[in-house]
Amino acid sequence: MSRSWVQISAGRGPVEVRRFVARLAERMEALCEERGLAVVDVTLHGDEDAPASVEILVEGDARRCLEGELGTHALVERSAARGKAARKRWFAGVAVHAAGADVGTGAGEGVDLGELEISACRASGPGGQHVNKTLSAVRIHHRPSGITVRVADERSQRANVRRGVERIAERLAERAARRVAEGEAARWSEHDRIVRGEPVRTYRVGRKSALVVAGAREAR
Repeated sequence: MSRSWVQISAGRGPVEVRRFVARLAERMEALCEERGLAVVDVTLHGDEDAPASVEILVEGDARRCLEGELGTHALVERSAARGKAARKRWFAGVAVHAAGADVGTGAGEGVDLGELEISACRASGPGGQHVNKTLSAVRIHHRPSGITVRVADERSQRANVRRGVERIAERLAERAARRVAEGEAARWSEHDRIVRGEPVRTYRVGRKSALVVAGAREAR
């Protein structure tokens, strides 16, 4: 089952926005469970009561289940720490990003042998004492990724197959690591992309500081 990060971000907003993020994350976590997504874990970046962002790792089709929730959310609340003339609308962003495989426990371990094409091949090299290594070379093709390796390091074909599978696992782990790094960069870039106009949801604060939806943008 696919995994995704549901990110709730304050961007570079002040403490009022970060407090809004904490409340909004509670609502989004409850909404994920209500709409059939399995919540795996929750990560907070910053103070628990006022985090810069919160990331909810979920299993399932997050984009479909959270349709209408992705984008800018606004809270209408006057800050007690600011004067009456100060702003009273605070903006946070909600986005979904694909979660990469766990490096070392996902793509990098346990290559499925059924996805491999293994064939013997003749490696280049002189005869004599090197003849065994020349004749025991193997070519291994991993169909899902398109990765192919040729191995002639070992003297037996069995050892070369084992070494080839290990090398494919290493290449898959490297790809997974790159995807994770790219995903991290995309997630953090959301901190600078909160648009203040046309929020998808507008809230006011109800009893016990709970968020109450005061308005929603109409679907287009």
